[in-house]
Order: sequence, then structure tokens, then C-alpha cells
Amino acid sequence: MKIDDIRDADGRTCAFEVATRFLDRPAVRQIVRAIPGATLVAYRPGKDQLCEFKVRGVTFVVYELWGNSDRYWVGPRQAGWTPQMTVVRETFQRARPFLFFVRF
Repeated sequence: MKIDDIRDADGRTCAFEVATRFLDRPAVRQIVRAIPGATLVAYRPGKDQLCEFKVRGVTFVVYELWGNSDRYWVGPRQAGWTPQMTVVRETFQRARPFLFFVRF
């Protein structure tokens, strides 16, 4: 999956965006559930903030920017870099959405 990193002043990935073209809302939930150590806190398929999850104590969110856009924004609720971003990003990178399921 193609990922567009959002980096801080030190060049560390603090959030990222992914295209929604082949990634529907249920697929995002499947990917979040596949993140090692992640707990899905909330899933709101009809809202701009699609889901909220925790990884080792850090809360992350997935937004569909501007409602019905072509991108999802994934990052920590508290702005800035966190080491947990690595496992979140790697799981999204490995995901291969295909029709109604996701392969890794």
C-alpha cells in the first residue's frame, strides 16, 4: 500500500495518509485489528473520525479528511512523533486490500 508520510522537523514520521481508492472503511478496521498490541477503542463507519485505537498506551485515530475525501489520515491523537507509529505504519504498509478483505 502506498503511504504518504507526514514528518516532523526532525524527519520522523508523526502521521501518514493512505488513499481510500482500494481501502474501504471495513478494511481499515481489519488493518487496525492486525496491528500487534493494538486495541480498537471505537469504530464509527459513518463519521469523519473513522476509528480510534490504542497501541501500548498511545491513542491513535483514523480520519477521513473533509468527510468524503480520497485519503485517510492516520496518527496519534496527541500531535507529534511516538515510537508506536512504527508498528502502525508497518502494518498499514503490509496490508493488501482486495475487494472485501485484506491480506498481509
